[in-house]
Amino acid sequence: MKKSRFKNRVCWITGASSGIGKTLAIALAKEGAKLILSARNSSKLEEVKKTIGANFPIQILPLDLNDHKEVLYKKVDLAYEFYGEIDIIFHVGGISQRSNFENISTSTFEQIVAVNFWGAVYLTRALLPILRKSDDPIIVSINSVQGKFGVPDRTAYSASKHALMGFFDSLRAELFTDNIQITNILPGYVKTDLAKNALQGDGSTQGHLDEGKGGITVDKAVKDILSAVSKGKSEVVIGRPREQAAVYIKRFFPRFFEKLIRKK
Repeated sequence: MKKSRFKNRVCWITGASSGIGKTLAIALAKEGAKLILSARNSSKLEEVKKTIGANFPIQILPLDLNDHKEVLYKKVDLAYEFYGEIDIIFHVGGISQRSNFENISTSTFEQIVAVNFWGAVYLTRALLPILRKSDDPIIVSINSVQGKFGVPDRTAYSASKHALMGFFDSLRAELFTDNIQITNILPGYVKTDLAKNALQGDGSTQGHLDEGKGGITVDKAVKDILSAVSKGKSEVVIGRPREQAAVYIKRFFPRFFEKLIRKK
């Protein structure tokens, strides 16, 4: 049987209170990983820990990705103290958007970019010295297909995801000699509460899921994520065939793609 890359590894997951982050935590626990679970809502993190079970090594570290960088740097120190090592970081935490550009407040736009981009940048910067001590260090960025192309009413969200793609692509090249794996995961629609928690122009949450949107299950998404990470992939699009095809249509047939995307 092939040895798991996650067994006995310290895996830190942001956005672990629900959706992909929660399901990742459950799956990694079954793989024998040691977990650090982070999100803003500590009570929900405790629920995740209870769901996994008391016999698994799990530490809870409340964290707000919108915090100032010095606060996030201190969180990295606290995370390191739990096990004396961190091998893998899963950057899952993030927020989406449901507002056109002219109606979104500057503060809401900046909040989305701060959480989706700067939060991951600051944590990664503080983590690098720790990851270099690992025998098999891995950085996993849960991005989006909207890191490849923009759609209406997602200006801030797509901008943050494009920036994240550029950042981790550049960092991968810089860290090549350090053997630090960086995997960008680009999900299409996944059946989570991301749309429900998306910010409207005034900063309030949408409060409901998008109508008429399908998507793959969270379990399927997590299975594909762990497979991509295990295989050492640099970039993987996961989701329905239409979303996987969209990346290639955008690249090879941009004018046709523009017509499609205007219809959302």
